[in-house]
Amino acid sequence: MASVLRFATNEYFLSGNFDSDLKSQNPILIDPLWKGTKLEAPLHHFPLPSLDSPNSFCILTSGSTGLPKMVWKKWGEIENEISYWTKLPEIQTLFTNADKVRVQVPLCHLYGLLWGFLIPKRLGVLVEGNPNPEGGDLWITSAPQLQKAFHSEKKLPLHAIVSGMKFPVPLARSIRDLGGISVTEIYGATETGAIGFRDPLRQNRFQILSSIETKFRSEEGMTETELQIQSSFLSHTSYLLKEEGWEEQTIPPSQYYSTNDLGNFSELGWYLLGRKDRIIKHKGKRVSLDQIESEILGLGMEGEFFSVPIADELGEIIGLFSSSILSDVEILRILQKELPASHLPRVILKNSEIPKLPNGKPDYLTITKLCTDEYRSKQNQGKETTSPKNLGSN
Repeated sequence: MASVLRFATNEYFLSGNFDSDLKSQNPILIDPLWKGTKLEAPLHHFPLPSLDSPNSFCILTSGSTGLPKMVWKKWGEIENEISYWTKLPEIQTLFTNADKVRVQVPLCHLYGLLWGFLIPKRLGVLVEGNPNPEGGDLWITSAPQLQKAFHSEKKLPLHAIVSGMKFPVPLARSIRDLGGISVTEIYGATETGAIGFRDPLRQNRFQILSSIETKFRSEEGMTETELQIQSSFLSHTSYLLKEEGWEEQTIPPSQYYSTNDLGNFSELGWYLLGRKDRIIKHKGKRVSLDQIESEILGLGMEGEFFSVPIADELGEIIGLFSSSILSDVEILRILQKELPASHLPRVILKNSEIPKLPNGKPDYLTITKLCTDEYRSKQNQGKETTSPKNLGSN
């Protein structure tokens, strides 16, 4: 079968075109946000990988660097995950008791494809693509979208399934106070498929799926361990774009896959601290920058907030880049009420425009440089950087 690029809008799936492609060729699913950006050009420049498995497809992803990567999803991996979830009585009940599934997330990503399209299709439930739903039985959504609906005082669904980040603690607290709504958070990635789940309104640890084999690798000088897995959902082949074309990367079936996620495991489940490259030591404590962003999101402040590390003579400090209209002092006063001292930023830099990669993700390299330059500039001018002790009575 030939591989073919598809800008995979939600309509592409809901119209049946994805099903047709699977029968005749191997579609490579591209987020429509990539169209017309510098990410699209190399996709047409190099020959596409040939996939020798029927009903298989690729999902194009990109990390913080924006470097395109194709993850080859064989239908057996997809079928294993669909079968696992649809055999769970609580998942069957969740879907079959819904009049329809309201989907707020892109179906071109694995989470959206499985939960917003393939699982409801297997269970015979109607799917409605709706970026701004209100009420209903079940939403397939994300924490930022659920937070937006909550703060706009829209009627929330009876049930919500979310993924993509650790659910914000303040948001979980506010929704829990409402009562009557349940949330299921899926933990996983494009390569891994689902690894675990939790109810963020009641649990701070993920329950690892019974079909997942786990191993925990110690990190030197750290109490947290890295999660490694073997799974029937795991994709063993991907293609990374290099200067000379697509380079195949393979995980042997007997090898454990390193998730790059750090945390700790107990009989209560997996506590996810964050990605390994987004954890710093600040004020003597291991701090996850992803977790800080998640907690700030849950506070409902206007604007976007991104947390980055800044090298200091004594180690690393936290920088916060924001598009908020609030002043630095106002932002810090709010954060002091909710976050521990080890999570508070030393530098807050505001700009109405957030640096983004062509794929729509935040450009953390540029954001880190801007925050570092701001910190250095204030040091050279002998100015105080933002910190609780410098708030005074303002």
